[in-house]
Amino acid sequence: MQNYSIVTVGSPVFFQCLKEQKIEYNLQNLSSFKQVKEILKSPLIDIYIFLFFVDNIERLNVKELKKIRYPKIFFSKSNDQLKLLKKNNVMSNFFQLPINYPDMEKIIKLSIMKYKFLFQSQIKIGSYVIDKNAKLLIKSNKNIKLTEKEIEILLYLSSKEDGSSKKEVSQGVNIDAHTYETHLYRLRQKIHKKFNDKHLIYLENSKYCLKNE
Repeated sequence: MQNYSIVTVGSPVFFQCLKEQKIEYNLQNLSSFKQVKEILKSPLIDIYIFLFFVDNIERLNVKELKKIRYPKIFFSKSNDQLKLLKKNNVMSNFFQLPINYPDMEKIIKLSIMKYKFLFQSQIKIGSYVIDKNAKLLIKSNKNIKLTEKEIEILLYLSSKEDGSSKKEVSQGVNIDAHTYETHLYRLRQKIHKKFNDKHLIYLENSKYCLKNE
C-alpha cells in the first residue's frame, strides 16, 4: 500500500486547517523551497503532494521545480505570480486564493490520480521514455511499439547500472537465453531503424548495458 504525504510550503495556517480536518494522508509543513529539496534527497514517502503558497516563500527556481516529479499545486493571491509559473511550463495546477476546503480536497485527490496514471506508467531511460500503458518507446516526436517482453527487458536493464550477463537477463525476465537473444535482436533492429541509435543497448565485458544519457 502506498503512503501519501501532503506537504504545505509557506502556509502554517493552511497546514493547521488540514490537521483539523483529520484527513487520511500524512501531513508536513515546510517554510522554504530549500527544505523541499532536503526531504527529496531521501524520500520516506511513496508520493508527495506539494502545496506551494507562492506569496509566502522565496522566489521559486523554475529549473529546480521541473525536477520534482511529484504533484505540485501552486496558490497565490496574485494571478501574475501564477501566470509566470504557467509561462515557464512547470507541470502543475494553479489556483488563485482564497479557496475553500472541499475544492482543495478534490484538487488533491485529482492530483494523486493523475500522478498514478502518468508517472507510474511512464518511465524515463536516458533520452527515451517507456510508456507501459501504450507499450511505446518514445524519443522526441518519434515512437515504436513494444511487446510486453521488450518492455520487461528494457526495465530490467535500466535497473542494473553495471550491466547484466545474458543468463542474468534471461532469468530476470523469465525466458531462456536463446529466446532472449531473439527478443533483443528484434528490439535493437526496431530502435536502430526508427531512432538511428545502435547503442541504446550495448555489450561491454560480456554484460548487456543500457545507455542512460
